[in-house]
Amino acid sequence: MRTVARNYILKGTGALLGAGMLVFAFQNCGKAGFDQAVEGSSVGTVDAKSSAAPFAYDATFDQITYNSCSGTGATNKPGFFTIKAGAYANGGVAMRPEFLTYAKSKLKPVYPATDITVEQLKSFVAGTPENSEATLQMSIRTRGAPTSMLTASGAVPAVGLDFTNLMSDLTDDRIMEPIFRGLGAYANYFPLAVTSAQKLMEASINYNKDIGMAYSVRNELVNSRMLSLTYTAFRASAYAARVPAGNTDPTVAYGKGYFLNFAADVAPYTILASGNAAAQPEIYNPNNTLVSVQEINLENPAAATGAAWICPQSRRYVIMRTQDAAACPADSFDRLADAAYRAELEVIRRHLRPDQWDISVDRRCVVPKSGSCYMNNAGTEETVEYNQVNQCYYGVSGVPTRNVTNRCAEYISICNRN
Repeated sequence: MRTVARNYILKGTGALLGAGMLVFAFQNCGKAGFDQAVEGSSVGTVDAKSSAAPFAYDATFDQITYNSCSGTGATNKPGFFTIKAGAYANGGVAMRPEFLTYAKSKLKPVYPATDITVEQLKSFVAGTPENSEATLQMSIRTRGAPTSMLTASGAVPAVGLDFTNLMSDLTDDRIMEPIFRGLGAYANYFPLAVTSAQKLMEASINYNKDIGMAYSVRNELVNSRMLSLTYTAFRASAYAARVPAGNTDPTVAYGKGYFLNFAADVAPYTILASGNAAAQPEIYNPNNTLVSVQEINLENPAAATGAAWICPQSRRYVIMRTQDAAACPADSFDRLADAAYRAELEVIRRHLRPDQWDISVDRRCVVPKSGSCYMNNAGTEETVEYNQVNQCYYGVSGVPTRNVTNRCAEYISICNRN
């Protein structure tokens, strides 16, 4: 797994993508064949070939993290989010093979060169209507209707809240460079991007205004919604999903959908606290851990992509109050000598930065450095039951709960694409 340079506790060395030419073999490469980059001499012919070009991009996440925190202590606080997703290992953006095949059939080397270059490919894709100004976008959309987006207020979707754009325009040369040099391999680090945020393929959305909203969004995701990675439409509304040219099927769009499932599954801290490897959550614990992901191709939504996602119990971290941090002590520095420990720390640090969260991998717990998951409407932090075996209350109207004083714990849960 390639680990990019980033501001986390464990920093990998970013692999610089090699410069060079993309070489294609052609027959009948006589002098006449080099006179133009695209066959034909008229502008109309060039435009026709550009118009027929297929969509060039295939993108997917390889890590999805769910944070069940909500309320005044979490809303608009640094480090808090509802869903954060990104590509760091086997995900990213790749050039589709069908686009490469099409481009090879239309492009010729530019005289006096004898080979097609990556620069020609980049120039060509930027001028194709199917790809022009496409930008990756993350949001929650409706299963079977990917042009319909979930909004926090029920009004017009808001950027940064209901949807987030990733990196920048995929026909921006600074973003295209590693994608097209990869020849179909996923690129997930973009060293030439203008800002540090644009160098990584990651985004977050927030539905954490209050505990009722968090509960409702989980139910929506389980029953009728999906996390979506789509592409912005050409000069349409900021949140419109790009669809294939001429498409009339409302169930189809370019991109990926991720069906998320939640449950009240046991977390490692409960096993540690109870001393029982077979411990199970008390029946009224909330369904606030992410337990499975199914990935679909929105161009063919009836079929799964075949990608396998894992959401292991070992990647469920209980979130503790700052005043309870003694129950989540820092791991020994010596643990960094263990390769398995380092790998696990790297995974969680992708989405929980060291300047925002303290983490114990050994105890599977985290503590925010600011903000809180457990603040009530009066601004008071409530006592929390971190052991899921014991009774707790959740505080959502209409949801069965126990008449006890301790709040149910909230969790960070992480799923990864194999």
